[in-house]
Amino acid sequence: MTPLLFILNLFLWGSVIHLWRQDVDAPPQSMDSPAAPVIDIPEATVPASFNSFTTLTFNDVNLQLNSTHALLINLDTHEILFDHRGSERVYPASVTKIMTVLVGLEHASADELVVYADFDALLLENAAVVGFTLGEVRTLSEVLHGTMLSSGADATTTLAYHVAGSYPAFVDLMNDTASRLGMDDTHFMNASGLHHYNHYTTAYDIAILLEYALNHMYFREIFTRETYPFMNSEGHEQFMYSTMFLNMATPSFNGGEILGGKTGYTTPAGLCLASIATNGTNEFALITFGAPSSGYVGHISDAFAVYEYFFNLESDIEE
Repeated sequence: MTPLLFILNLFLWGSVIHLWRQDVDAPPQSMDSPAAPVIDIPEATVPASFNSFTTLTFNDVNLQLNSTHALLINLDTHEILFDHRGSERVYPASVTKIMTVLVGLEHASADELVVYADFDALLLENAAVVGFTLGEVRTLSEVLHGTMLSSGADATTTLAYHVAGSYPAFVDLMNDTASRLGMDDTHFMNASGLHHYNHYTTAYDIAILLEYALNHMYFREIFTRETYPFMNSEGHEQFMYSTMFLNMATPSFNGGEILGGKTGYTTPAGLCLASIATNGTNEFALITFGAPSSGYVGHISDAFAVYEYFFNLESDIEE
């Protein structure tokens, strides 16, 4: 089939098939796939249940939040420090891509991937894209960073077909991983976080996922990057930018520093953020959902407010 006919074929199918229901065969890869994952991933321990004995609720703290749901956890002690509706089901939007990258890291079997995405369907869904070109070859690293930093659905779809051979098969891997980790209130319908009534999670489940994923050093490297350089299809250097760090003047605040994070947004989900921060002694994860879209940074300001409040609260108690 000529390139022109191939693109025309995609156009005709794109108008009737939604991204989350794609089940066509994956395109041929540019190289034979070895049996083992291309990135050597050490075994990570499935996290134990978090300790809620010292948990504070919204009524216990002097905080004004934009987000409707929030959960703060000390990743070193496994203590839940703050729980505001953390076990209620929510729509995760692009926070979904934490699982997408993790599954890609654990199952990818080649370092070169042919870009494959239904760009017409992505346009109809108003999905974010990195800007890859259909049929070009990209490295696994570029696709993983494009998924996490740029939140590109073209990267997630390429990763899905490469790893699992079809989009639904990749989503099955995501749900299998969620089940293995004990994410009992999570179900995925797609790899990008596009809205679907049966695509849901909780802040508690995302905390389980994030703690597990951070044991993988390459995941941590991706999750904490602010930028990532790559060559565009014209051969010019471009940068992927973290959608979280882009909205921060500085990641530092009184008492600590935000190290990394993944944002998300759809109209039903609101502004979402899964982030990690340090107070110099311990590492913490904060998961928030449901901030209103007005101002575009409600989830970011909540992160600074919660981290600063609790980091300085702990300092006051120690003094």
